[in-house]
Amino acid sequence: MRKLPSGALLLVTLALVMAVGCGLPPMQLVVIISPTPDPNTIIITVTPPETDLAPPPADVAPIPTATQPPNVAQPVESPNPTPTPTLSAFPTETRAQLFIAQQDFQNGYMFWISTRKVIWVLINTPGNPNTGEWRIYPDTYTEGEPEFDPSLIPPSENLFQPRRGFGKLWRTTAGLREALGWATTPEFALNTSYVYQPGGFIDAQGNWVPGPGKHFITTLGRQTFALIESAEGFGRWERVG
Repeated sequence: MRKLPSGALLLVTLALVMAVGCGLPPMQLVVIISPTPDPNTIIITVTPPETDLAPPPADVAPIPTATQPPNVAQPVESPNPTPTPTLSAFPTETRAQLFIAQQDFQNGYMFWISTRKVIWVLINTPGNPNTGEWRIYPDTYTEGEPEFDPSLIPPSENLFQPRRGFGKLWRTTAGLREALGWATTPEFALNTSYVYQPGGFIDAQGNWVPGPGKHFITTLGRQTFALIESAEGFGRWERVG
């Protein structure tokens, strides 16, 4: 135990005397003596116990202590709030990095979605390349099937016949070749940003009723497409970025 210097004892005595002068009996005082890194300095805090004693008169100035110098603002310790869960009927949107394949066409796009093994077909609205019809087909291509039809020759060296899953769908689906036209790029794979926003509404009882949602996908050219579902399974798409 560290021996208090004579100056410290004088401070304790002074604190007791001044506290009594403020109307607080010595037996009701709590004196806390705290050491500091400097052996010649201590911190003395004199506080009354938790009683119903009246506060000191208004004309008595507070006694500055080592822990509260006059005219110096003291930091306020903020409480640690307890987290309160908030419940919402709205479902949370999904965000992910998605592996896809993409191919551009004269009148639209094809996307292979790896997580679902489906092919999204986007067909332009005539005269408007930024919106159109969105169709979803299963990817039925299996290894060993013909990758393309050598009898189909593109009309230009800048156009391509789609291959593998894209090619099979393009060749065998009635009207799809005419709607999309020829491919304007080879097929390429990429990891891209994907967002899904669930659709629906809250009924009169506060329950969530699911409905058609909205997908957002970013292309290799950094274009963002919104694909809006419909109850019929065929939706629409629009460029949003």
